[in-house]
Amino acid sequence: MTNMRILPTLLLFLAFTATQAQEKSETGHLLNWTGNIQVAPDSLQAGKFKLAAFAIPILEADPGKVMNLWESDCARKGGKVNGSEPAKSTPLIVEELDPSPVTMMATFSKDKQLGGTRMLLAYATNDSTAFAASDRGQVAARALALRLNRAVVSEQIEDQQKLVDKRSGKLEDAQADQAKAEKRVNNAYEDLEKSKKAKSKLSGKQAQLQSDQLHAQDRFERSQDPKDLQKLTKIQQKLVKVQQALAKQMKKEADALKDANNRQEDVPDAIKDQQERQAAKEKANSDLEALKRKLEAIR
Repeated sequence: MTNMRILPTLLLFLAFTATQAQEKSETGHLLNWTGNIQVAPDSLQAGKFKLAAFAIPILEADPGKVMNLWESDCARKGGKVNGSEPAKSTPLIVEELDPSPVTMMATFSKDKQLGGTRMLLAYATNDSTAFAASDRGQVAARALALRLNRAVVSEQIEDQQKLVDKRSGKLEDAQADQAKAEKRVNNAYEDLEKSKKAKSKLSGKQAQLQSDQLHAQDRFERSQDPKDLQKLTKIQQKLVKVQQALAKQMKKEADALKDANNRQEDVPDAIKDQQERQAAKEKANSDLEALKRKLEAIR
């Protein structure tokens, strides 16, 4: 009974572990090194000759990619690669193998179970004879497997670095947009304050003119003097102009208030966008560091 209770828990743990191990970056690369570089004795057919060879695993890369990486590795040693099935290098020195130049022959095949490419590699002194020291050949083959697997992950790191740079640029854009949104809000409220001050000033003028009008009206009614009527008329004309200006200023204030409110509504969206891009950049950085640790784990 106890075993029956333990089994589902164990299966859940294993499923969780597998999920964690297969976690991928946004660029589609595994974040953890799950490989085990084992070099196995094998054979390689070179025309009518069958040469002793080594099978080595290159993870997360198709045969074409692995061949390109191998060609680059040979080029760093001063060699060139020609042909296919097998591809063959010009003679070059393999440090782990021998001080004398040797020819390398290789074939590449996709391995779904491996999740990458199975490379068959032979070290030969000529087209028909494999290098005799199998122990040193195995050491050399493993050293090559390490270099190629590291080259694969190094390219993954380069891809991820490009994503980090892209995310950084988008974050900077979002930060700039947020700053602009906040500045527009500040400008809108400054315009609103100016409108309020202008309205207050006109309201004061209106009140003063209305008072002057009452006094002038009273004076004219008592005197019936044409000069007093002329003064009253001028005050009324000024009052009309001020009232017209005040009406316009009240509309400006209403528009400024509406604009300020609209600008204020833009700020939360800008902040949210900035936060989302900050999170995206942090995730990209986290994946980049994971890939660097993955590179270090290839041993």
